[in-house]
Amino acid sequence: MKKLLIFDAYGTLISTGSGSVGAAEKILLLCRYEEIGAKAFYTEWKKLHRRNINKSNENGFMPEREIFIEDLKELYRIYGIRRSAETDAEIMIASLYERKLYPETAGVIESLRKKYRVVIGSTTDTAPLADNLKDTGLAVDAVYTSESLGVYKPDHKFYLSILEVENCLPGDAVFIGDSLTDDVNGPKSCGITAVHIDRKRKGEASGIADYCISDLRELLTIL
Repeated sequence: MKKLLIFDAYGTLISTGSGSVGAAEKILLLCRYEEIGAKAFYTEWKKLHRRNINKSNENGFMPEREIFIEDLKELYRIYGIRRSAETDAEIMIASLYERKLYPETAGVIESLRKKYRVVIGSTTDTAPLADNLKDTGLAVDAVYTSESLGVYKPDHKFYLSILEVENCLPGDAVFIGDSLTDDVNGPKSCGITAVHIDRKRKGEASGIADYCISDLRELLTIL
């Protein structure tokens, strides 16, 4: 009998919308470098962000706010842009505070909390997520962030630290998220059941995740 549900936050419970691309567009406008294209610029930023998160796990934890600044410093070096990455990164960081729930999130979480302990385990700093939860009114039993745990997904310590605090065995927990690396492979390597939410129906976790869904409401029938 499962007793603990661990939800990823962004892309799972909370939509990131187009805020990140919009932030990239604002930054490029300030740099007078619009010809790069906001989507292409953000795609490069996202790749650097993943690399720098992995470095943080290997070399010593850095809050995500600092990683955003390091990402932008590197992008500015690549493009020869002479601006303050520390100042401009605040535009991207500010966009993290403007996110909204997916339409079905609140109802599904309310239903699941009647039967399970429901927590969030998210690669983020604590402040943006806390603000998102406050603004949307979403209630869960506990929130774990990379900042509070001092480690990023998919390091085993991220998942095992949550289990330790929750006094839960891996076999009694389920992790639900949208990332194949962070929310499927990572939890499964720790013995946690993994549910992949594939809103765009790409099928990338087929045969890998224990369950694949395209809408959170499907959890009410498979758990």
